[in-house]
Amino acid sequence: MSESAGQVSASLEAVVEKYYDELLTFIGKRCYSEAVAEEIVQETWVRAKSAPVRILENPRAYVFRIARNLLTDHYRRSHNAPEPTGRLFYHPAWSSDEENGPGIIEIDQGPSQEDVAAAHQELRIISQTVETLPTKCRQVFLMYRGEELSMREISEKLDVSVKTVENHIRRAMLECRRSLQKAHSGK
Repeated sequence: MSESAGQVSASLEAVVEKYYDELLTFIGKRCYSEAVAEEIVQETWVRAKSAPVRILENPRAYVFRIARNLLTDHYRRSHNAPEPTGRLFYHPAWSSDEENGPGIIEIDQGPSQEDVAAAHQELRIISQTVETLPTKCRQVFLMYRGEELSMREISEKLDVSVKTVENHIRRAMLECRRSLQKAHSGK
């Protein structure tokens, strides 16, 4: 019963990685946006990585709760309910069946000009933040988010440990999050 916080967060992080596709599907079906779903799941990983709590009986349910709460927070920040994005959203984990259709959700409405402007502003903030990251941290983050390489692939390419890659990604995500929060709070 002397499980350290590092072991707990490592195991929660592993739970997020294990159920990544399920989390992406779970959030994607609720927000209709692939970009938002990916961001929520990535933030879930960051939260799980830094979680100072003991895992109770069901760690899978715990990380799904984190993801659901992050999605709720996302909508609170944007002051509106899920808005269709005007594109098809598909994830391979969605199966084709009679009840749920072919795994594709088609949305007729596009984003408002206000939403597009807000997204561009957030992208500028994130881009500026990424540019200020230390070189190795920026490189790892861009390989992970831009090139969509796995942590293991990055560690092999850069000849560093997976733990080092995780730390760089975590730092980059936290800095991006701080920058966005600072921008949204007007400070």
